[in-house]
Amino acid sequence: MATITYRTTDEKRDKLSALASEQNLSVNKVIDELVTIALAERDAFLRFSLRAQKGDAEQALNILRSKAID
Repeated sequence: MATITYRTTDEKRDKLSALASEQNLSVNKVIDELVTIALAERDAFLRFSLRAQKGDAEQALNILRSKAID
């Protein structure tokens, strides 16, 4: 397991601590969950981008137009 030092303002630290307390979690766990969400969003964006590069925009628009009429 790795260790990362995170520097922030006192105000953010206090808000993060309050968030962790409200969720009955440690500050470390809250940060870990937030990082997990950010990484999952990045992975989804990258997968979507790769699929979009392989796609045919005109065909996709035609499909959307045909469904809008239904």
